[in-house]
This record gives sequence, C-alpha cells and structure tokens, in this order.
Amino acid sequence: MTRSRGNSLVQSIATHAPFGKNLDDELLGKLKRISVKHKQIDVHTGPEVKCKENKYSKYDRYVTDVDVKVGEYQTVINQAERINEQLALIVDKFCVISSETNDFTESTFGLFEKFRTLDELHRSITEYLSYFETLDPIVRNLHHFSSPNIVRKNSFKSKLSKIDESLQFLCEHEEFRDAEAYRIKFKQCMVRCCSLMATYLSNCLRSIYEEVIKSPEGISQSATRDALLYNKFSSIAIDFYSVSKELSSRYSNKHQQIYHDELGSILQDCYNEYFRIRMKLLSPLISGQLGNKEQQPKKLPLVKDIQDNLLFFTQLCEDEHSLIVKFFSEKESKKSFNEWLFRLCEPFHDHVREKVLQESDVASLCDAVTLLNKYYQFEENSEEYDAQFNSIQLDKIFEPLLQDVQYRLIFRAQIYVETSIIAYRPTKDAFSINYRKSGLSKIEKGDGIVRSFLDSISESSDEVEEMRSCYPPVTRAIALLSKIYQMVNSSIFDTLAHHIVHDCVESLKAAHRLVRGSEDNLDMNLCYLKNLLMLRKQVQNFDIQYVCNETYVDFSGLRDFLRSLAHGGLSAASNSVLSLAREGAPKVVNNMVDARSELSAELRNAIKELTEAAAHEVVGACLNNSEVLISDNTQLRKNVETVLPRIHNQMRIFIKDGEVRIHLIDAIQELVIRAYAEYYEDVTQQAENGKIAKEDVSEIMYVDVFADLFNNIASQLEKTDEKINNYDN
Repeated sequence: MTRSRGNSLVQSIATHAPFGKNLDDELLGKLKRISVKHKQIDVHTGPEVKCKENKYSKYDRYVTDVDVKVGEYQTVINQAERINEQLALIVDKFCVISSETNDFTESTFGLFEKFRTLDELHRSITEYLSYFETLDPIVRNLHHFSSPNIVRKNSFKSKLSKIDESLQFLCEHEEFRDAEAYRIKFKQCMVRCCSLMATYLSNCLRSIYEEVIKSPEGISQSATRDALLYNKFSSIAIDFYSVSKELSSRYSNKHQQIYHDELGSILQDCYNEYFRIRMKLLSPLISGQLGNKEQQPKKLPLVKDIQDNLLFFTQLCEDEHSLIVKFFSEKESKKSFNEWLFRLCEPFHDHVREKVLQESDVASLCDAVTLLNKYYQFEENSEEYDAQFNSIQLDKIFEPLLQDVQYRLIFRAQIYVETSIIAYRPTKDAFSINYRKSGLSKIEKGDGIVRSFLDSISESSDEVEEMRSCYPPVTRAIALLSKIYQMVNSSIFDTLAHHIVHDCVESLKAAHRLVRGSEDNLDMNLCYLKNLLMLRKQVQNFDIQYVCNETYVDFSGLRDFLRSLAHGGLSAASNSVLSLAREGAPKVVNNMVDARSELSAELRNAIKELTEAAAHEVVGACLNNSEVLISDNTQLRKNVETVLPRIHNQMRIFIKDGEVRIHLIDAIQELVIRAYAEYYEDVTQQAENGKIAKEDVSEIMYVDVFADLFNNIASQLEKTDEKINNYDN
C-alpha cells in the first residue's frame, strides 16, 4: 500500500519552507510537480508504478534519512531540555545552599574571631608570663651569689640575657598592670649583675697589680719594664674584655638609655680602678724620666728638654692606648681614656712650666712654640684632624705646655719692648750713619732677637745693610714682630703689634725732637723719614688689625677734687654731695686706638717737614730781598741746578725706593714753585707801585720758565736714577 505524502517532509518543506524568498523558484516548482504525480500514482497500479518508484527511490531514501535525523535530533533536544531542567534545579539548590552557607559564615565569623583572639592570647600568655616569672628565680640566685667569679659562668650570662629581655619587654608594654614595679625590680637585678661584673674586673686588676709589683726592681730596668708593665699586665686581657664588653654594650644600648646614669657610674668605676692601678705602676717611670733630666750636671736647653720629654710621653700614650683597647671597648672608653692621659701627663706639665718660668730668652721660647705647634696644624673636627687624633688627642694633652710657653713669650716680649724700645734713650748722634752702624754691631752681639732676624734675611745683603742703618728701636721692633709672628693667638699678636708700633713711633719722635735744628737738618729729616718708611714696610708683611680697644680708669676727677680741696675749698658749683660724688668718681674709658693711623699721620708730618726743609735749602735767601732781584734770581737758578741734585743724592743714601724719591722731588718742586709764584706776584705788584724798577722785573724768570727749569732738572735726576738702577740690576 502506497503511503500518502501529504504530511511528508518534502510536502512540509515545499509548502512551509523556512527559507522564504531565499529558496530557488525552480526547485520549488519541481517539488510541487512531484507531489502531484505521487498523488496520481496512488490511484494507478501495475508495472508503471514500480517504474515510478524506482525513479524516485533516491528521493525517498533522502526523505527517510531526514526523518531519522530529525527524530534523533528531537531526542537530543528532549534530553538537553531535561538536563537543562535538572541544571536549573541544581542551581536553585546551590543558591539555597550558598545563601545558607553565607548566613552560617556570618553567624559564626564573630565566634571565629573571638576564638582566634583567645587562641593568640592563650599562646601569648605563656610567653608574657615568662618575662614576669623569671624575676623570682633570678632574685634568689643573685642573693646566693657569693663570689664575683660567677660572672664567667654561662648560667650568669643566661640570667643577664633574661633580665635584658624582660626590661625591654616591660619598656614596650607599659600598659600592663604592675609593669613599672616589675621594671624597677628587674633594673635592680641588672644593676646587681653589673656590680658583680665591676667587682670581678676590679679584683682582676688588683691581682695582676700584685703580681707586677712583686718585682719592683724590674720596673726600673728598661729590658724587663715592658714585660712587666704591658706583656704581663695584658695576660688577663681576654677574660677581662669578655666581661667589660658586657658592661659597655649595655651602656651603649639604645633600649637601655633610661639606665644610662646607673650603668655609666658602674662603668666609670671600672675605668677609674684601671686608671688608678696604671697610674701607680707608671708613676715611678714618669718620675724617673723627669728626675733624670733635672739631675744632669749640665742644664738642658728648654727646647731640648721639651723635645726629649715629648717623645717619651707620646710613646707612653701610644703604649697605653694599645693596652687599654685590650681591656675595654674603645668607643665607650675614648673620652675617659684621654682625660686620664691628661692627668698622667700633669707631672710633665709642671716640669715644663717650671722650666719655662726660668727661661728669659725670647728666641728659645719661640723655638719651643714652633716645636709644639705641630699638634695644632689642622682645625678641630676636620678630616686631617680626625685622622691625626682619632684615638689619642695629643693636642688636648699637650695644650697646657703651649699655653705656658705662649704666656711666658708674651711676658718676655713685653719686657723686651719696655727695656729695648721704651727705655731706649737716644743721643744727639742717634741718626748719624757711622754711629748707627757701630751701635747696631754692639746690639747684635748682645741681642739674640736682632741677630737671629738679621741672619734670617742674610740672603739679601742690601736689606741687611738697610736694617743695620736703621734706628735701633726700629730694628728691634721689626725683629721682635718677625720672631713672635704666628707664635701666639692672632688677637694677642695684634695687640702686641699695636703697642710695639706705637712705642717705636714715640721713640722715633723723641730722637727726632732731640736732633731737630742741627746743622744737618735735612739728613736728620731724611733719616727720620727712612725709619718711618722702613717700619711701615716691615709691618705691612704681617696680617695685623691695627685698631684695638684700650680700657683704663680715669682718676682725673678725683685728682682735681683733691687739688681743689688742698687749695682751700670747693667751688660753688660743687657744694652738693651728689655733685662731689659725680665729679670725683673714677671713670672707665674705652678708647679706640689705631696704630696705622698714627703711623700714617707721623709719615705725613715727616714728609711735610722734609719737603719744607729741602725747599728752604733750594730757595735760600733768594726770595727775601727785593733790592737785588737779578742777582737773587740768578742765584736761585744756580741753587736749582746745584742744590736739588745734592738733595737728590742725599735721598739716594737714605731712601732706596725710587718711587718715593720721585714723589718727594715732586713735593719739593710744588713748594718751591708756589713760593716763587708768590714772590713773583709780590715783585710785580711792587713794580706797579713804583717801589721797584720795572726793567729789573722784566729781567727775572717768569713763573712758567722757572717751573720748566725745575721740571727739566727733576726729569734729568729721574733719568739718572733709572740708569743707576739698570746698572745695579
């Protein structure tokens, strides 16, 4: 029986194609025709039907396969739908479980946190209680410790570590109940332990001291001295250092800064005991070193004595430093060690102070300062200073020596100024060249300062001769300043230099007043100017601040009051008690003194006086008599041509600086030309008044002509100077 195709897949595709307009129109027509033919075949039977069936069997198989596939796909779809429904059900159940789990987690989170907190607290309680529970056993053990040797045992070190841990814990947890009380008790235990260590260290030092002093004769022998004082003494250094390091580490521990005073006191006691024993051992050695110098039949010079003792004490300080670093930590003991070295060297300070007080030679004192200045070449806290005095501060240890020598040098310099400059009494021949040379040779023999100064400039023979020809106080002042320059503090040197320059100028002025008005007045003025120029030239070589403060008490009011009282009463204006007290009270005067201004002012006065004297020699009496105009004018011309070169030659003898001579000649020229101009104006005025014949006035030189004459001669002198200087060079 032929099945109907009315509901077949082909019919469904043909009539309800999902592709719509995308299906090929030709294929759609063919499918419709096939459907009509199959309806007709259902009516007919016979061989024709079989033929038709064979013709469309390919399509039938296709349709059959399509139906099978559709069924299979439908089964897959149905299974997928069932799985999807099951998954949706599972998801819903999972969401319910997740929600319930979140609710459970939220409800149990607080309990979990509380549990965790309690668990941590439970674990920490044991740890925290251990810091408190160790107190009683430690206290009991410390009470039972009878010998300080216990500090060498590991049990003691363990207890000390527990004390440190407990103290640090209590400092970090001050909020605990009774934490402060426990901290105080643990601190007492720590102090007790440190005291035991300090006692042990002191006992070690005393025992080794007893062993060393058993052979007192050995200490005085240089061969065995080091073995006793250093090698044998350092035999306990390893055990000693292991204990002292425990003390030093706690003293420097930043967590134990609040116990700094207690620990520092205990550690300082250890230092003091060590220094006391070392001092007792070294005192005979130091006394022998200083005593041998004093017992020598020939007195050693100051510099030699200081040099020998410096070497000894420097080596002693270095040996002591090498020893102490074996016993104590260098960082903590550095300050105390250097302070002790200062005390150790105090006998040396006293010995040198005694020698210095007996020394009166300024040169020896200067040499001693030079010897000690090697410790003060660098500024404090500089890299070079730290490299030189990192461990042993020799500059601090030997500083009293330098101060004593400098104070003595200042004192002797002041005495030298008073005896050799202020007290110098010039004679009328003080500015004579021959007298100065002979006088200076005597000074050189008896004055070591001048002799050493001239020796220091002996390479320049001209400068030596120039210094020899100077006024003796000038030479002494320059020699003294050169000697003490950079030997004392700069401010002290400035003050000394000011007074030396002032006193030297005063001595020069006194000598100049004595010889003023002599026959060789020009020579005296030139010599005076030469000494002032030499003083200024030499003083400029020193870095001197000339201005200084002078403070003194003025009793002039009291003096006037006593004088008026002695002459029969008081003035009407001074009849009240307050006015008497105000007028008679001493006054403190602060005076600013400038030696540079004083020297410059005296130079100006000397130049003025010299140029006026020279101008007077050039002019002579040629400008005084108006009756013989022509002869006076002729004589004036001769004076300019003869006297001026003679004055210039005199200047060459005294003043070596060519520029200074040129300026002096210019000043003389200005004075002479000004005087001649006044003279010419006066003569012209008299001629106009008929007092002088105009014919005579017309014969004398005009001012410009006279100025040209003077200028030409001055230029010739200057050229002559240049030729002589070139020849000398």
